[in-house]
Amino acid sequence: MRPNAFAYSRPTSIAGILSQMRDGAVPLAGGQSLMQAMRLRLTEPSLLVDLAAASDLPATIELHPEQLTIGAKVTHRMMVEHVGIAHEFPWLNEAARALGDVQVRNRGTVVGNLCWADPRANWCVALAASRATIRCRDPLHPEQTESLAIEDFFTGFRCHALNGRLALAIDLPRAPRCRGVYREFSRQRQDLALANICIVLGAGVARVAVGGVHHSPVRLHALEEVLRVETRFTAAVEHALEAAFKDLNLAAIPDDYGSAAYKQQLAKVQLRRALQSLLNEAERG
Repeated sequence: MRPNAFAYSRPTSIAGILSQMRDGAVPLAGGQSLMQAMRLRLTEPSLLVDLAAASDLPATIELHPEQLTIGAKVTHRMMVEHVGIAHEFPWLNEAARALGDVQVRNRGTVVGNLCWADPRANWCVALAASRATIRCRDPLHPEQTESLAIEDFFTGFRCHALNGRLALAIDLPRAPRCRGVYREFSRQRQDLALANICIVLGAGVARVAVGGVHHSPVRLHALEEVLRVETRFTAAVEHALEAAFKDLNLAAIPDDYGSAAYKQQLAKVQLRRALQSLLNEAERG
């Protein structure tokens, strides 16, 4: 199929973008998900506003003393190549490397992938385990910058809480003493994951996020509580892992690629392997 007829605008500032968004324009960053949805007529915007020419919209990765900031125009490739991220946030580096092919990584953006809000998307899961916040601005109040915690961002399958606001950047607290992994399982390379996981561990820190088992990424808080205490892969960890999905009210993603139980089992296998690797590595020192 072909997309509907639409107008195209390329403002040179955030103010210009917000002005267009007041008239109902849909932001276009890398377009790797949006253009596919338009071709399938899953979305039919009448006006696209391209973010690329806005000089004041950040396209940089900044390591501040207390936080990492990922600008709205930062691509997946930039995340792969950033030495500081590979050193301090290896799980983000892994999420970037596993995403799509070279062409997608060159054009697609981190913020765009997050705003797609598919619970299986690499950045949705990796950032859910990273205490991310999303900075945004409302076209009706263009001078005010707001922040959304990642826990409040996802509202359903491919739905988010921006409500017409423009995402400007993603902020994450620095994690110099943490270690973590991102893992996914898909039918073939470069395909959307059937289930994916991200784990971040440190002194008194344990965050576990899972995608593909619910209409939004899921944090496994009961498992996290055990991991804050256990420093090895003990029977307590195994028990918490087996019970991780038991008391959660999960809404399975409707597709033809596997049942809810199958995807939960995929997630458990990935979690077990990742935790064994992380905890054994910590034990070796």
